[in-house]
Amino acid sequence: MENNVNQQPQQTPHRRRSRRRKNGGCAGTVVYVIAVLGISIVLSLVAIFLANDVFAFVADDAPVEIVVPENTDIASLSKQLDDAGVLHYGSVFKLYISLSGKNDSVLAGTYKLNPNMDYAQIARALVNSETTETVKVTIPEGYTVAQIKELLLNEHVCTEKAADEALNEYSFKHEYLKDELPAKEGWLEGYLFPDTYEVYANNNAVDAINKMLNNFDEKYDDEIKSGAEQLGRSMHEIVTIASLIEREAQHDDEYAKIAGVIYNRLSNAGQFPFLQVDASVLYGLGRTSGELSQADLDKDTPYNLYTQQGLPPGPICNPGYKSLYAASHPEEHNYFYYVAMPDGSHLFANSNDEHEMNKVTAANAFASAKAAGDNGDGE
Repeated sequence: MENNVNQQPQQTPHRRRSRRRKNGGCAGTVVYVIAVLGISIVLSLVAIFLANDVFAFVADDAPVEIVVPENTDIASLSKQLDDAGVLHYGSVFKLYISLSGKNDSVLAGTYKLNPNMDYAQIARALVNSETTETVKVTIPEGYTVAQIKELLLNEHVCTEKAADEALNEYSFKHEYLKDELPAKEGWLEGYLFPDTYEVYANNNAVDAINKMLNNFDEKYDDEIKSGAEQLGRSMHEIVTIASLIEREAQHDDEYAKIAGVIYNRLSNAGQFPFLQVDASVLYGLGRTSGELSQADLDKDTPYNLYTQQGLPPGPICNPGYKSLYAASHPEEHNYFYYVAMPDGSHLFANSNDEHEMNKVTAANAFASAKAAGDNGDGE
């Protein structure tokens, strides 16, 4: 056998870690850290820019005029505000308005805004714009609260929401209204004095309504108060009677005469339990004009003075001074009936038989007027 005494024992080779692999891992970590830092910086910058846009921390003082079209709400203006330079992120403003629940209607008109306004200030400015621009609004005699509201909207005095809040919810502090409180829908009917007013455009509706109430307080003068006292009637009753006169009378010499008919019936309720005023029936039906059918006359509303005795619950319109004066100074006579003629005048009667004859006369007059109109159209 071969002698292996001099053979050296075999050694296992030692594996050394690759320097290249170690350096590659370090580089990946650095890249990852740089990427995280970069993204963080970008997100921070985005947050800063967005916060600056929302809160206007750093913004130019450069007033901008924007023109708002009809039927617009705040959210729909986001792109227009962005394009005009009032803000920089229209989509963020739109989201802000949505989340804050401030997406109110905006009146058509011109608004002055500024990039240094924050989102909340922009929203408030669009809804409650403080402007020196005024408009003249004429409230005709006999208009209802509903008609006055429509007029204010058409003249861009206020938004519908502002009008509803002022007319139905705001507790005006006028002394003569204290018995009408709390504020509710229709509670100002009769007290918005018809006149021409100069009011601020795009302003809070309370200011415009307050002017009408102040005017009523002035127009309800000592003569009217004295007449009401002699008749033993409250302001509410005088205004209610005046509103009936306003909607019935068209000729100046008939205001006090129609008032006399109303008082004659009220004073003889046993014989004449119903005032039978057509204008009040129309009001109860939500109308201000038109012929009444038998179904209309049979409809039992609080304002149907063919089915309800005495005065209606309240005024049916906002009367002018002539009607208020007539209601407090009725003409003394023996008439209990009247019927309208085509020219707006009335035929008066003190008995039912005479009234029935007047109704025939009036019907013939209307038929003749219609025939004349038809012939005129055909020529």
